[in-house]
Amino acid sequence: MKNLLLILCVLAVGTTFGQNSYQAVEMKDGPYTYSIVEGDPTNTRFYTLDNGLQVILHENRTEPKIFSLFTTRAGSKNDPSDKTGLAHYLEHLLFKGTQSIGTLDYEKEKVYLKEIENLYEKYNSTSDEGERKEIYKGIDSVSNIASQLAIANEYDKIMSTLGSDFTNAFTSFENTSYMEFVPSNNLEKLLAVQQERFENPVFRLFHTELETVYEEYNMYQDEGFFRIFDQMFAGLFKKHPYGTQTTLGTAEHLKNPSIPAIYNFYNKYYVPNNMVVILAGDLDFEESIRLVDKYFGDWEKGDVPNFAFEAEDPISQPEEYYITTPDEESVAIGFRMPAIKDQDALKAALVSYILSNGKSGLIDRNLVKEQKVLEAEAFDYLLSDYGLMFLTGRPLEGQDLKEVRTLILDQIDLLKSGDFDEDLIEGTINNFKVNRLRRQESPIGMALIFNELFTTEKSWEDYLAELDEMGKIGKSDIVNFANRYFADNHVSVYKLTGKDSLAIKIEKPEITAITINRDDQSEFFKKLEEQPSESLQPVYLDFQEDIDFGKIHDDVPLWVVNNTLNSLFSQYFVFDMGNLHIQKLPFAVEYLKLIGSESKSNEQLNKELYNLAINFNISTSDELVYVWFTGLEENRQEAMKIIQDLIRNPKPNQEALEKMVEAKIKERNDKTINKDEIFFSALNNFVDYGEVNPYNTALSNEELRQLKAEELTELIQSLFDYKHRIYYYGVTDKDQLENELKESHPLKASLKDYPAKREFKRLKADKNQVYFVDYDMAQVEIGLQRWDEEPYDPADATIIRAFNEYYGGNMSSVVFQEIREARGLAYSTYGFFSTPSKKEDPYKAGFYVGTQSDKMAIAFDAMLDLINNFKESEQSWNVSKGAIKKAIEAERITKTAILFNYQAALKRGLDYDIRKDIYKNIDSVVLQDIKKFHAEKMKDRSWNIRMVGAKEKLNWEDLEKIGEVKELKTKDIFGY
Repeated sequence: MKNLLLILCVLAVGTTFGQNSYQAVEMKDGPYTYSIVEGDPTNTRFYTLDNGLQVILHENRTEPKIFSLFTTRAGSKNDPSDKTGLAHYLEHLLFKGTQSIGTLDYEKEKVYLKEIENLYEKYNSTSDEGERKEIYKGIDSVSNIASQLAIANEYDKIMSTLGSDFTNAFTSFENTSYMEFVPSNNLEKLLAVQQERFENPVFRLFHTELETVYEEYNMYQDEGFFRIFDQMFAGLFKKHPYGTQTTLGTAEHLKNPSIPAIYNFYNKYYVPNNMVVILAGDLDFEESIRLVDKYFGDWEKGDVPNFAFEAEDPISQPEEYYITTPDEESVAIGFRMPAIKDQDALKAALVSYILSNGKSGLIDRNLVKEQKVLEAEAFDYLLSDYGLMFLTGRPLEGQDLKEVRTLILDQIDLLKSGDFDEDLIEGTINNFKVNRLRRQESPIGMALIFNELFTTEKSWEDYLAELDEMGKIGKSDIVNFANRYFADNHVSVYKLTGKDSLAIKIEKPEITAITINRDDQSEFFKKLEEQPSESLQPVYLDFQEDIDFGKIHDDVPLWVVNNTLNSLFSQYFVFDMGNLHIQKLPFAVEYLKLIGSESKSNEQLNKELYNLAINFNISTSDELVYVWFTGLEENRQEAMKIIQDLIRNPKPNQEALEKMVEAKIKERNDKTINKDEIFFSALNNFVDYGEVNPYNTALSNEELRQLKAEELTELIQSLFDYKHRIYYYGVTDKDQLENELKESHPLKASLKDYPAKREFKRLKADKNQVYFVDYDMAQVEIGLQRWDEEPYDPADATIIRAFNEYYGGNMSSVVFQEIREARGLAYSTYGFFSTPSKKEDPYKAGFYVGTQSDKMAIAFDAMLDLINNFKESEQSWNVSKGAIKKAIEAERITKTAILFNYQAALKRGLDYDIRKDIYKNIDSVVLQDIKKFHAEKMKDRSWNIRMVGAKEKLNWEDLEKIGEVKELKTKDIFGY
């Protein structure tokens, strides 16, 4: 108890920086009192209603939309220890409606819901498996009866009707947050729905949603990083819920839920004096607070229990843990750090960047750039009660994980001895300044900052003062911090490659598909639709007006968009060639990041760019190369000199190349045991193009070993000899920029055309063909895909947008409803008909589901039914149509997006904004048009099917019923 009180006292005294230049001032606005912070560049307002509800209003008028966050200060650390995962499951259930939303007759429905609740309590108190199966049959049966009185996904449909394009939520250690991004003319409707949602929730459609959550659990079981993350927290925090329980909870607790316990959690923490409403975007302060008060002001406050925890014992010696998963090996090291409001928290953030910032940190410079490890990085993760410094690394071929750990810890020793440049501190602060400017551009970015401050009870004035406070931190302060927090008090987690011995297998329950009632509407929804909203008019891009066109050479056009918001810039050199034009190009680009110029070393270049807070990169794709850099306009010309020097005068280094090649081969080997790389990249390309495809025809390992440094530097040097474009977004006008670039970017009189592109034949789907790769995992991932016969046609844009919105594109779509909502077969599932990026290329249709291995046959049959049998709902189509219109009305394409939208339009043979056609034509689309499109493009068609899963967990006969099965080895699909 003494330790607990000590920690609480430490947190209390660490809440402010004392007197700083940012002070909160109370203001009056009619009946409302709010605070602002003097010197706040964002002019954000902070209110507290009489019931304790906090309201944060942030104005950003770049587009007529408002991003909202409704957050409770309760997360997985507040879960009962015997019912872990409860906060996260409650998050899911708060999408299921209320006494007025998602129901046809709640008075009748609640009788069955109570019966389901009682059956679950009986189920949880029974250990006999036979009895549990019988009880579950009862749960399934009553749930189906109850579903006939429910309207699945009605909340999602309402949000679609309001034009929200960000319906989502997340649960973390200390908060649960619910997000929407709606047109500003629907703010009042949004608040009316959220008031009903949070004050009168009903936990219906329970057993299918529970199975969905378990599929999410399966999904994360298959992700190695999350396993490391959980083990790290368990090692560092043996008493605190950060480490004793996880956000998703245990399999045992997930499979034995208690509905009364969930309601108890809701009643305890979902009260106004424990919550915040954050609105950021195109809002009016006075009107917004009035509306929030109108809908939430009468909400009754509650007694929120204080969170108390027992202090962790000091870690007196290094601790080691080992886990095994099928993917690539790595090591992670964790140190406990101060809590987020502690006086040392800023030093922890600085130390994180001094160690690892992607350019000039100790780990970047000494390990990554020197190629002593395959990968390494560090980041801080500070929470309300504790924090941690997380360091991680991957080994080179034949390198022991303990050596990787030692090399990383050596960088800590350099920190402790002061063996680092002091200007790293100033450079880090400069980068923080730029990052803050960038976040201020986005209402979403700002809302998430406010959300973190609310969760951790940190003040806005302290946040604003952080950069000034960082400026007071010197090298000696960092050294003292390092010696105080970094000792033999760390935890190491070694993730080895092998069979996952901790994987949990639970037999699938027998679930009967519930009734969806997609053509029905609640009275609440009907009344909401009847309420008028002020109309918004779409604003389309006019490329000739929105872009200032110039040129610095006959073959180098310049496209300029003016920045009127701040002093940030972005500049791009764009080449219409890529990996398919020059096979060695991606390796030359990667090599460039490891070497210097004739006048400056790689270390010097990266240090200078970092201290200027310039983000520089060069990247390639199949058909594009981007050389780009961003930062403060005042540093642009200096950065341009550095980048031009590097590209025009790269210094060959054969030793660096040879190390890079061996690292690349190791990285390739790691990809062959990474399920995401297998499914989404290698196998996807194989199923699209066959045995010879863009993915597996890169240079072989032997060809890589034959590369010479000089040929790669010559390739880089020749880059600006090819035709290219320059894009610029910033405050410098086009004429000035033209003159400047003619000096800083000298070009030959005649520039080269691009080399010929390698072409690949697309694989036809003449029959259902399964391409299967065996991989040890809890789920099986299934993708159905086929190329359409027709090339791009802008006349199809409207019907394609309609199909994607209605059938497969979001949480209110048919695919989502049938696969996830009705049957609980997946956490992630979708369908699409994708538009090609070039006018000569064909469209592509695809469907995806990830499900527990023993549900494979059921999930595939359900998906095939959706493909072959169109599901009709006039009401759902009306919702989808309205969502499309509202999205276009409220969307504003700005900044660099204008440039890239024009680039995309030109590649499709267009010179105008295609949204204009869609908005004009969407009202004339009827459901039968979508049905006809579905029949022409999908119904009764053959599919190429890719599948990755554990063969031993699958019924092979079920697999062969789908189509001819071709089992592939990783060497077949990777080509190395």
